[in-house]
Amino acid sequence: MKAFGDAAATAVAALMTTALLGTVPVQARGGGMHFSAPSAPHVSISTRSVTSFNTKSVVKINKTNTTLHRAVVHHEPHIKHVTKIDKSVLKTVSGSNGAQGKGHGKGKLTLTKLPLLKATAGNANLAGRLHVPIGLKPKLTLAHIPNANLKLRLAPFVQRQWKKAFFWVAIAGVGYLTVPEYYYDRFYRCARVDDPDYEECIAILSYAALEEEEVYRVRTPMPSTATYRYMAKVVPTVEARQTCSFEPFIERQWNRSFVWVQIPQTGNVTVPEDYYDQFTNKLGTEPPNYPAACKVLVEAAAADTVTTTSPDLDQTL
Repeated sequence: MKAFGDAAATAVAALMTTALLGTVPVQARGGGMHFSAPSAPHVSISTRSVTSFNTKSVVKINKTNTTLHRAVVHHEPHIKHVTKIDKSVLKTVSGSNGAQGKGHGKGKLTLTKLPLLKATAGNANLAGRLHVPIGLKPKLTLAHIPNANLKLRLAPFVQRQWKKAFFWVAIAGVGYLTVPEYYYDRFYRCARVDDPDYEECIAILSYAALEEEEVYRVRTPMPSTATYRYMAKVVPTVEARQTCSFEPFIERQWNRSFVWVQIPQTGNVTVPEDYYDQFTNKLGTEPPNYPAACKVLVEAAAADTVTTTSPDLDQTL
């Protein structure tokens, strides 16, 4: 009996050792290539690799409480360590397995066939378009193709040059987006799912573009000869102001044709002509949907602060 007991104990110990040695660490997010925009606006950019870390910290975003304030500046990114991306998200899958290519069934995403824009230099008011580096390995690859409207709204972020560090993201049918490092964690959460929430991703990048521009914005008072195109009658609620502030759009000088709108207890807001109908449709509800109208301007500002360019159909990676 003693011999049998000793043998059983030895077997249990062996099983425990095997279980411990067979444990596989969970891989976190990360990988890809990390870029820092040059201080002077030009079209070339250098690359550097990123050391991957495993972190438990997660930056959260509140869809209903994204407040804009004038000249809000993050001095340094709080995300100091970039974690590894889940490999299951990085796979560019075919429509047959129903993952990120779900609903399209057009086979694997071929990076060499993604649309490319010609590189263009920026200036004091506009962000330039960057050349896509040869042999680029995007930090994140999304094979789910957005619809035509979403493609148009994602266009301001294709090959966009940011003033601070950013990452490259490949999206099927759209091209190569650049995502600021500070906002990447939030962008990842809206894009990591099988059916990416591109609406939320666009909102995140639009706020990033507006925040970057606010540092340098100068107000332009309403000329004495100008007239209001629209005069709102209802004062925005405190909740509406906290959700999305009109402060960045008071006496804003756009790079395109715009009109003047008066909002009670807010000020003289300027609205681009080509966004005016969307803006006033949000104010035409009862009560006026001020947060939605404000978000229209946030997205308009992102498109207004980048150079326009056409796809370079002959260029391939």
